[in-house]
Amino acid sequence: IPKKETNPFLIFLIIIMKLTIATALLLAATAQAATSAPFSYSDQAINGPHNWAKLPIDNNQCAGQKNSPIAVETSDCDRYEDYKFDHGTCLIRDLKFDLTDTGVKASYPSDGACQNPTVEIPGIPGKYQALQFHIHTSSEHTIDGEFFSAELHTVHKEINGDRFAVVGMMIQPSSNMEHENFGALLAGWQAKYVANERWCGVGIDDSVATSGGGGRRELEDVSEAQRKLQFVPFSPYDMIPEGATYYHYDGGLTTPPCSEVVWWNLADKPVAISPAQYNMLVNHVLHYTEPNKDCELGTNAGPVGSTSRPVQPLNGRTVERICPVGFKENEPAPTTNESDGDSAASSIMTSALTIATIVGGISSLLL
Repeated sequence: IPKKETNPFLIFLIIIMKLTIATALLLAATAQAATSAPFSYSDQAINGPHNWAKLPIDNNQCAGQKNSPIAVETSDCDRYEDYKFDHGTCLIRDLKFDLTDTGVKASYPSDGACQNPTVEIPGIPGKYQALQFHIHTSSEHTIDGEFFSAELHTVHKEINGDRFAVVGMMIQPSSNMEHENFGALLAGWQAKYVANERWCGVGIDDSVATSGGGGRRELEDVSEAQRKLQFVPFSPYDMIPEGATYYHYDGGLTTPPCSEVVWWNLADKPVAISPAQYNMLVNHVLHYTEPNKDCELGTNAGPVGSTSRPVQPLNGRTVERICPVGFKENEPAPTTNESDGDSAASSIMTSALTIATIVGGISSLLL
């Protein structure tokens, strides 16, 4: 059998990744040592994920049998049914954008100012109304053991019921083009970032405020883009990649108290954004400033800048792959794995650049 040649470029990238991860772990541990947040994403903190079950909070279910996230394994389609997505009538200006110690978030109005998006899940009674969506840096779920750069969760509440539902999407900075809908969200969070900086009296031309370090000019450009987007209809369902199938299972919230009341629906195809867009997202997470707490840097990110909980045991639960009805008459649903050398090199390069970006962000927090 001929001996397989080792690509020296891949070896170099793997070494760089290991070095940057080691540096990030050290820096993140130092940053987390002083945190007083209710919970942390760092295993070096006493309130980190390994101790969530011991946190003194009401109805703590973080040691339950139906916790999330989980490790998803690619499977054939179990059912051919369509989700019913109603995009609602809400505009970008109707959303409330927030930056928090755990990341970025956007909420829909609760006063009926517009019609919130809703979803009906195949095989599950009732209709679920979107309340908010947020993004975790570094995906929480894995697919065939693969982590993605981020994961967006749209959280829904059952209308006239007590259950919740989440439509999840993986995010990967793998596109040469900027994602228009994702850009609209970044503009909203950017406006919030600028507002926080002004409140705290920080110079808003700081390079961390922008995706490319362009200073005040770029901030003005983003602000102008935000004004133009005020009257644009928006639904998180607009970002679901075409041809996506869904992994559906019974789980819980991925933050304390980890309430086990969630129907999970995870799209198998990632949303492709540009590296610059991902860089801006990471900057907002790592450089969060709390205006109500003496304007201190308050990110609650864990090692390597992640705001994600480790995967939890499946404990005998069933994970179904629900595919659109149209797939039944066509080719089998494609798998999410990529095995060719070019894809592997691309994945490693993306991960190396992502980690380097995050390490830079964490380092600046300590200066």
